[in-house]
Amino acid sequence: MRTSKRSGFTLVELLVVIAIIGTLVGLLLPAVQAARESARRSQCSNNLKQQGLAFQNHHDAMQAFPNGGAGTSWWATPYSAETWGHSQWVRLLPFMEQTGAYSRLKWCSRDGGQVLSSGWDGNAAVWQDLRIKMLICPSSSLTNRGPWNNFSSNYFGIAGAAPMQFGPQPTGSYQSTSSMAFNDDGAWGITSGAGLIPNYGNGTAGVSGDAVGPQILGVNMSKCSDGLSKTLLVGEMSGLVLGAAGVEGQDRRPGRNWGWHMGGLSGWRDWGPHTNNVTLRYPPNAKVLGQPGVRDWGAWADASPANAPLTSAHNGGVMTLRGDGSVQMMSDTVDLQVQTLLAVRNDGQPVSDD
Repeated sequence: MRTSKRSGFTLVELLVVIAIIGTLVGLLLPAVQAARESARRSQCSNNLKQQGLAFQNHHDAMQAFPNGGAGTSWWATPYSAETWGHSQWVRLLPFMEQTGAYSRLKWCSRDGGQVLSSGWDGNAAVWQDLRIKMLICPSSSLTNRGPWNNFSSNYFGIAGAAPMQFGPQPTGSYQSTSSMAFNDDGAWGITSGAGLIPNYGNGTAGVSGDAVGPQILGVNMSKCSDGLSKTLLVGEMSGLVLGAAGVEGQDRRPGRNWGWHMGGLSGWRDWGPHTNNVTLRYPPNAKVLGQPGVRDWGAWADASPANAPLTSAHNGGVMTLRGDGSVQMMSDTVDLQVQTLLAVRNDGQPVSDD
């Protein structure tokens, strides 16, 4: 009597096959993740390139970059109250394929310049639920929706730099007592008006009412004596700021609660808090959580720290946009003096960041 022998895998053979598959997956997964991150990094770079085009087109049309937001809103009685203005992103809406949203804003004329009729809250119907893809880094894990249904950005204008902690100090208007000087507010940190996206515009000096009229525009390219390719325009904030131990991390973007549209307070000039711009004080991805200009401040816990470092979800550095529209990654190990000089448009000192 003949019996048939059934062929098949033994338990040992199955375990060997499973082990081989697991090893292959383990080898392949990092490559897949690296490829995905490379694609996300390319998208982040493309976001900045598109922003650069918007800035350049705005400058062609208006002969100036938009400012960071102080003095861009209307208040009912002149100089009787301060009003939150709009950020540089609002003025760039028509140049970022958001003409429809821009056309819905309520504007009025004041002292020869066009300002928002009712500031931040009066145009809430436009801000809320408007998520602009160009302002979101695809690698970021940060929450981009604020407590008032306002979407925040992963990219912030460079208002200038704090005094260097070592080396020669920049000269000229950066260090003088003029309207471009830095200021240590104490609460929000050190603020500056020496970059390409300061809080205020290009009008005459003053405090209360000078931010209307021509002041609603920002810096003209001719004021960037250091060269547009050597001056930062926008920096990335897409990661958490870590503490000294490198363990705990928190979101410290200046506009994390307010949204991409928020500007500064009318009349506050360079000493008010930043919301969609930043004064650079620490290196990229610095572990400075809780340090001056990075921590929340008492009752103003939802206000905007002026000196949060540029952060990135990408390895090795942060993506930046220069004044000439070029996009470069700035290394975590960049010399702080180099970063400071890159953030100031008119320090008059040579800088090589190759």
